[in-house]
Amino acid sequence: MITGFFVDIRFLTTFLEVAETRHFGRAAENLYLTQSAVSARIKLLEEYFNTALFIRNRNSIQITPAGEKLIPFAQELSDTLSRARKLLAEEECQHISCASTQNAFVLCFSHLLPNLLSHFSSVSFQHEIATVEQITRQLHEHSIDLALTTSQVKSDDIDSMLLFEVPLCIYQSNQTELGNNRDIHDINIEWSNSVNDKLAKMYPELRKAKLRTSSIDVALTMATAESCRLILPESSHAFLDDKIRQTLLQFDTYPLEQDVKVPLYLNQLKSQKNVGLEDVTDFITSGLR
Repeated sequence: MITGFFVDIRFLTTFLEVAETRHFGRAAENLYLTQSAVSARIKLLEEYFNTALFIRNRNSIQITPAGEKLIPFAQELSDTLSRARKLLAEEECQHISCASTQNAFVLCFSHLLPNLLSHFSSVSFQHEIATVEQITRQLHEHSIDLALTTSQVKSDDIDSMLLFEVPLCIYQSNQTELGNNRDIHDINIEWSNSVNDKLAKMYPELRKAKLRTSSIDVALTMATAESCRLILPESSHAFLDDKIRQTLLQFDTYPLEQDVKVPLYLNQLKSQKNVGLEDVTDFITSGLR
């Protein structure tokens, strides 16, 4: 049974998309969901209404008479909430929901968020850590207003603006010498496909790293426990998390064979209408670019 179902309009919009496309896979692509997520939502709807909404054939999907009856009600609810969201967006923005990938938080948001809270004293902010895939979906669903990521969000409906690039360098536990590699463990931090491809060409041994992680925090926890070598932002980066900066002082540093930088993007819907959000994005871009 779906608890508080009618509060979550996403189940009905998913139903409408499947009814339109007659295909779970295409519906999932259009909604930026996995196919299993779409199937799960439809199953929950069917459990709630205690009736089948679609007939799943091997190569096609047919809507049932019950599903046909549900369409106008689902469309009316979706349209009503859409009009309400548009009307509320025209009011002064008092609440802004934002997100960032974990490394984007370390590289920028931990420095930025206190400044936002201080500068916009009348605005309530909500922040969460999410993956790029989650951020893309949440932006389309209007559940977040803006997000910072270390890889570009690719969508025709989303403006992904490059704010700056962070140079990287090699860090190594200072109790070992760089020339003695027997006891040094490599840690491979997964930044983005383009950045990691560049690093792998320069340092093929990263492909066999003892630890692969997408988190700077996890990498540093491992690196402080034993002799390790890893590639991280230069400690001089102006917006780097202060705790991370202090931890990096424990390591010896070496330049990369070639310059490699991690980009940081500000992402928001192109059709964003929240009054007040523009002031926040202007504040971010003027302070970081």
